[in-house]
Amino acid sequence: MQAVGQGASDEFISDVQLSRSVLIAIRDACRQTRHWLPLIHVVGYTAITRKLSASDATLRLERARNAEMEGSQESSPFRNLVELYDGLENLTTWPRVTPLRESTEYVYEGHEVRYSGSRLKKVGKDKAPRTLLCHDMKGGYLEDRFINGSNSNEEYLFYHWSVVDTFVYFSHYFVTIPPYGWINAAHSHGVKVLGTVITEHADGGVIWNLILRTKESVKRFANALVHVAKFYKFEGWLLNVENGIKPEEIDNLVYFVKYLSDRIHEEIVGSEVIWYDSVINTGELKWQDELNEKNKDFFLSCDGIFLNYNWTDSRLINSRNLARDLERDIKDVYVGLDVWGRGCPGGGGFNSAHALERIRKQNLSVAIFAPGWTHEYFGPKTFGQLEDMFWAQLFPFLYVHIPIYDNERFNTSFCRGSGSAYYRRGITQHEVFDEKPFYNLSMQKVQISVAVPLLKILGFAEEKPVDDDDDDDDESSSKKEALYVYETEKSYVRVLGNVASFQPKSLPTSANYFEFCNEYSYEGGGCLKLITGNPREYHRLFLIYVEFDQSIQGSVVYKAEEASTGTSSTIDEPTLLLANDSGTKSIVPYETFELNASWRKCVYLTDMRTVNEIGVKFSREGSRYLGEIVLEGKRRRYDDRCESADCANRISDYTVSIDLSRASQQRNE
Repeated sequence: MQAVGQGASDEFISDVQLSRSVLIAIRDACRQTRHWLPLIHVVGYTAITRKLSASDATLRLERARNAEMEGSQESSPFRNLVELYDGLENLTTWPRVTPLRESTEYVYEGHEVRYSGSRLKKVGKDKAPRTLLCHDMKGGYLEDRFINGSNSNEEYLFYHWSVVDTFVYFSHYFVTIPPYGWINAAHSHGVKVLGTVITEHADGGVIWNLILRTKESVKRFANALVHVAKFYKFEGWLLNVENGIKPEEIDNLVYFVKYLSDRIHEEIVGSEVIWYDSVINTGELKWQDELNEKNKDFFLSCDGIFLNYNWTDSRLINSRNLARDLERDIKDVYVGLDVWGRGCPGGGGFNSAHALERIRKQNLSVAIFAPGWTHEYFGPKTFGQLEDMFWAQLFPFLYVHIPIYDNERFNTSFCRGSGSAYYRRGITQHEVFDEKPFYNLSMQKVQISVAVPLLKILGFAEEKPVDDDDDDDDESSSKKEALYVYETEKSYVRVLGNVASFQPKSLPTSANYFEFCNEYSYEGGGCLKLITGNPREYHRLFLIYVEFDQSIQGSVVYKAEEASTGTSSTIDEPTLLLANDSGTKSIVPYETFELNASWRKCVYLTDMRTVNEIGVKFSREGSRYLGEIVLEGKRRRYDDRCESADCANRISDYTVSIDLSRASQQRNE
């Protein structure tokens, strides 16, 4: 039976005024459950309107405990057909799932977005090959399985959503349901989510014997998968049959793929079914590493094929040509890229861009398998730096999709869904729960659209292990690891086995870059640290489509560090850069407020109703921290100010003042 819990805290926390004693009672009760994280958003001293007595609170807390006992708080898979069929009538309702955000019909090329100030060329989404990310890590269902999060902050996070079209949650269980947090994080960025159906070895053959006996048994299984996807609000399935199928059952297997695809398209808008290159039309388990006559029937019955990883350029060309001959979009062919290597051209790892470049030369889509390698292999200590470096290599061959905010407030605190403590308005939340780490992907805020600058690998060297004359053990000597040294514009990265170390370089004086910071936070966990080396240029952060029926108002919450040069007492407030098809506007603050913990909030008034890009600029060198960026419709209190000369004087056209030779060099890298 599928067991997932309902957030019981929502029932007893509402718009009420709680005394300090009641808040403490709630905190103590929530320590016994996993319900403390949702309280962050709803419990406080100021946002409440009705008095709740301590006795009422106690009663409702008891009801919450009972609800907790009645249902698990974990997402979990179905391990066999019996569990699946028995569980269909007892699917436990999750808290509200974030709807899939719509995206524009155009994208931007990843290699163009790297340089702030450049006018970006829109590419039709139907012209761009797609990117599928298949998340396979340690068997799946780790700390991410908890619906209301956990007290860990060293888990794997994914935040490069802007360049991913489809996210697959993968495990080796029979029917893998993507955990609640992953669905929310992906959907909020406009990324589809697929679960996985996988069968393996002899047990897999037994399962398919039961499914493929008759057309009715096929339909029953397919209908169950459609029901589960619709109930938990994700978009479809990856089908991975890693066992042989009886030849006489192949027709029914093809029928299953077609029937499942047709039914899920009827029930779920934008749904997808992807076939993994495994079983062929004879029933043999034979990976083809290309689209060919042996697997085309499965391809033609669904939305795409995920090719195995041991391909060659000639096989990619064969796949492209056959897809065209079959009158299918060549972008429905997803070429496997195994980040762990395992026979993949280029060997994966930090050389994964080698395979991706070859895939894109054929204009084919890519399926990136197990990108959690940066965490699983190297561990949590260096994860953030290595993750940013890994994706910086891929970014030039990816496409940035654009999420739509139609009369909807855009708001981000840069929180990745994890932190050493939870902050609200710059203050850790002691009143409701202890100061402690958290991991909850549902709390992830909108992530930046571009790769971290200065991390492109400029050079690579391999240093062979040095022989020890005193070591006569040939076997021990053969196991010594080589040292790999990667040079980026920012540092030398030394990799010995699964240990990475970083040696900073002297950065160019004209360099602007940013990095995630765990030291401070305004809302959630962490913030964005901006390092300005060239005040003439701005930091490009978000590529979006925001449209309001009225003029747009913006705000930036920031914390300053002393500039690297000079000791001027003048505060360097951020300039907000907003761009649309008419050009880029440079907007200085209309007013500024002092907030908690040295955070400051700048408000910006504009006459714009559409925004395609958000950037931030500072007038002096140094480091600053961004805690929040908001775009929203103009508030009434500013109605009579937006037309004033004072407001108009704060808005100007942004003139790109860049080093053209440097820009050209970056584009050619």
